[in-house]
Parts: sequence; C-alpha cells; structure tokens
Amino acid sequence: MNVLITSGGGAKGAFSVGALRQLMATTGIRSFDLISGTSTGALIAAMVAAGKIPAVTDIYLSNSNADILNKQNAIDNILNNKPYLYDTTPLENQIRQQMDAAAWNTIRQSSSVLCLNAVCLQTGRLSIFSSHPIQAGLHYDNLVINSTDMLVKALQSSSNQAVFMPPVTINGLQYVDGGNREVIPTRTVVTNLPPGQEHRIYILSNNPDAQQPGNSNYTGLLDVLLRAVTIFIQDVRENDLEVLRNFQQTATAPVRVYYISPEAELDPDFPTGLRFDRLLMQAWMKQGQLRAKTILQQYPDGNW
Repeated sequence: MNVLITSGGGAKGAFSVGALRQLMATTGIRSFDLISGTSTGALIAAMVAAGKIPAVTDIYLSNSNADILNKQNAIDNILNNKPYLYDTTPLENQIRQQMDAAAWNTIRQSSSVLCLNAVCLQTGRLSIFSSHPIQAGLHYDNLVINSTDMLVKALQSSSNQAVFMPPVTINGLQYVDGGNREVIPTRTVVTNLPPGQEHRIYILSNNPDAQQPGNSNYTGLLDVLLRAVTIFIQDVRENDLEVLRNFQQTATAPVRVYYISPEAELDPDFPTGLRFDRLLMQAWMKQGQLRAKTILQQYPDGNW
C-alpha cells in the first residue's frame, strides 16, 4: 500500500505542498491507499483525496492572514465568553468553496481512505474523521464522514488551533486541532495497514527532526509562550514517530518510510504557523520540493 501522512504546521504547509508535488513527479504516484492528515495537513490531505493538487498549490501561494483569519479583540472575547483570539470565517469559506458536493463525491467514491485528525474537548481523546469506516483503535475514536457539511466541519475541527481559533461543534461535542494529540498522524496508519504486506509510507512534516536551540534568556510573555509551544510540538512529534518506528520494527514484511522534513525551523518567530506571508510560503514550497527531490533520489528504499 502507498500511504501519505501530512503533518500540522499552519502556513508551513506550503513546504508539504512543494514536497508532495515533487513526490508525485518522482514516483508517478497519483493517489494513495490511505491518507492521514492533521491540521493544515488535513486540508492538504483532503485536497489530495479530491484530486485538487493544482488548487492546493494556488491556495498556499496566494493566501495572506486576512484570507484565513479575522483578528478579534482579546479582552472583548474574554468578557463575552468567546474562547478564541481569531474568527475563522474566511478559512471556513475557503474550505466550503473547495470541499463542495463534487469534491465530497470524489472522496467518498474513491478507494482511498481519508483520515482527518481532531481532538474532542469533552473526552480529551483523539478523534479520526474518515471517509470510510476504519478499524477501531485503542487510542482514537472514529467518526465516519457522511455529508459535505460534515467534511467541512471535520476539516475545521482538525485545523482550528485551540485558544487561537474557535472549537467546532459536531453532534454536540467540541473539537479542536488534532495536533494537540498527533502532529504527525501515525496511529491510524499503523492500526489500519494490513499485516504481512509491503507498504510505502511517505511522511511530509513541516517541522525539523531535531529540537532547535532557544535563546539565552526569555523575558517576554509571548516569547515564553511560543517557546513552550515549540517544545510541546517537538515532544508530540517524537511520540508520533516512535509509534511508526515500533510498527516498522515488528512488521513481517518491508515497511519503507520516506520521511521528508525541513532541515531547520521554517518560521522560528511563529511556531504555530499562523503567519501567512506569500513570499515566505513561496520559499517554503520551493524548499519542500528540493528536500523531497534529495530524499527520494538518495534513498530509493526509504530513509529510515
């Protein structure tokens, strides 16, 4: 089976789009048997499943912050019990434009299985919204997408970073960004790959493999918060990758993993990925393309 895993990372998803385009050009792969995405990776995953590769490229090259977020008055939101800093109506409008009835029909009629990660605030558990039923897992709950509207809400759930963006209500429960539990969504993959078969797993990560060193001293409130977010993301990523390594080591047939990530932090000042700068995203997309080309040429059997 050919598997695609796309990580969270906000605007840094441009790196994944560049890597994805190079991956498809190099391997000739046009579709994947299983696609697992978190946050911005969920948006990319859905576009891949719907066959909208040119469109997803245009999105990451043309958007600015105003096309994604409406900044709110933090004090007013606190006083009025609005649990977010940004209104995401622009993002919702873009999702609805891309994930219309035709896109949903393409996804649900495909043999590919699309999995979108979110976290339920009420249960605290990882929740997988999937285009087809998947195997039950100890570490996640499965909700099967049954309509265009549910697909849109699942994508909003996966990509709406808690506190920064509003939770999304589905069937009476509130959901937020899947990156709170999985930045690189591997648990669905290891649970749903048939044993005894050869698999090729392509991981597109928007964060470097190693923890980046910090400053000599942190004094500002926001600086401390963002550094803490960076450390949190790194810890979650390491756990995600360990799940996949354990699976690979115990598999009875070859599991070839192609891990494509930037060599350094793409946007050190905004580890949440909430800076949609067109010039930066253009540069990150080019980095993704070049990095994927290097990995796929140097390691034809995987780089793990």
